Amino acid sequence: MDNDFLKDFHFTPDGTMSLADALCAYIKDEIAYGRLKAGVPIPTIQDLAEASGLTFRVARGVVERLAREGYVRSRPRIGTVVMSRDVITLRGRILFVLPDVDACSYHVTMIANALRCRLGTAGCAFSTVVFSREERIGLTFLKHELLRAPDVAIVIYGTAPVRKCLREAGVRSVFIYGDPPKPNEGWWIRFSAEEAVANFVQHCARAGVKRVMQVRFDGNETPDARRALAAKKIKCGWLTVPRMDGLGRYEGIERSAYNMFMSMSRSSFPDVFLFWDDFVAQGALTAFLGRGLRIPDDIKVVTLSNRGLGPVYSEALTRFECDAAEAGEKVAAYTLSLLAKGRLPPPPVIAPHYIFGRTFPYPC
Repeated sequence: MDNDFLKDFHFTPDGTMSLADALCAYIKDEIAYGRLKAGVPIPTIQDLAEASGLTFRVARGVVERLAREGYVRSRPRIGTVVMSRDVITLRGRILFVLPDVDACSYHVTMIANALRCRLGTAGCAFSTVVFSREERIGLTFLKHELLRAPDVAIVIYGTAPVRKCLREAGVRSVFIYGDPPKPNEGWWIRFSAEEAVANFVQHCARAGVKRVMQVRFDGNETPDARRALAAKKIKCGWLTVPRMDGLGRYEGIERSAYNMFMSMSRSSFPDVFLFWDDFVAQGALTAFLGRGLRIPDDIKVVTLSNRGLGPVYSEALTRFECDAAEAGEKVAAYTLSLLAKGRLPPPPVIAPHYIFGRTFPYPC
């Protein structure tokens, strides 16, 4: 066999996988989806090394790993051949595109894992590419992945250059969060907290709350409960936590929030703080504890959090809880409906659930 089967192999160094791991995964996919047939020899180790850019020793390690896992076997006078396996019918190639600043986000990682599991089980090949939010930076890897002609791209927080790349490549795209796509650009799965906000407002009215302060960090787009609160004659304002330079993104947000709430005048506190970010909430909660404030006796707190991961506190938090795994399942189901090419249902909406906790208990 020649090296033609490697023509679709494009390595994207995103820090999560080595070149050897990527080549091994690629060959496994070629076997699993029947493009490398049972009994057919794969290229020699020397040919694999030259075609992929690996050293001979590392390429040999890839072949040995495939043999240990039962994908190939050495045959005298023939070479290393593909073993007989159950062949998966390839339903489609899916490309998941995310910004570098969110590559370590718990929420985004959980969405990606749910997508990979659901779509992989359904017979889809799944790959990931990370781009930079900086204009014109980080598109090289995306363009390389687009050479493999994905059937659908799933994009989270897509930028204008990323959307342009996908549009020019003619790839059907599903956008999660961010701005809605332009006509004929793709489908938009939005985040909506309307129902959860309505429950929160009802809770405030029932508890006799007079004033709420919403808190976010600088540059973060969030829901806004002001209009719904105003309808119940509850005052509401915004407080923005500035970013702190010199620290990591999340640590800087938490530290900045801590500093702000440690120095804030107690007389300026509302009845309820509504934190639209879990890192801001963590910094504020730590400051409240440091000041000896009791929650919910002295101040009531509601926060946005991820299911399974939220601000650390001794009592259960009243919260807008986002279930990232549930969100990933919704996006995967919609992606499969795109691949089916039948009549499309409306795009799903990702919404948090309002959950009562001890930091703002529901009145009896």
